[in-house]
Amino acid sequence: MNLIEKAAKTKTLFANVPRAVENILNQKCKCAKTFEVILARTTEYKDFKKILNRGVHPTFIGKNCFVVNATNGGALFYKFQDKIIAVSLVNPRLGVLLALNVLKEHRSHGLGSAIVDFLMPNFVRVVEDKIYWFEKQGYLSVGKIKQGIKLKTQVMVRKKLLSLVGNLKKALK
Repeated sequence: MNLIEKAAKTKTLFANVPRAVENILNQKCKCAKTFEVILARTTEYKDFKKILNRGVHPTFIGKNCFVVNATNGGALFYKFQDKIIAVSLVNPRLGVLLALNVLKEHRSHGLGSAIVDFLMPNFVRVVEDKIYWFEKQGYLSVGKIKQGIKLKTQVMVRKKLLSLVGNLKKALK
């Protein structure tokens, strides 16, 4: 009996658990431990945007924003088993994470956390429903939530940075 058959059987043996088969299969995925990082070229906006769209990224990342940050080395693809499974866009000069998107089939595997640990951005601008997730990653909110065109966003700072920057620590109080 293969893994999928076992997972399907598990779902029928016990109470109906939402996404039971997916959850069992996810335990076997090693994407968070063995992903490959690929630097995106400025000409790869369409490929980058395709992953953002497949992962249903909530904000628009325009071509100009992509090209400027890709030129500075801030656009990255994350590959696992010969497939692109995530992307990130960072302003490398300021250390700001602008976008992070993991495809749905690789969420809840620890990949997003592994990418944030790899990038170690000092600041992130996040949509309102991801604030809690970034707090778990070691970030604190700075200032008030701002209303964007469609979504509310929050600027957050890495907690470890606070001990290094006295003025920022005072601004948070």
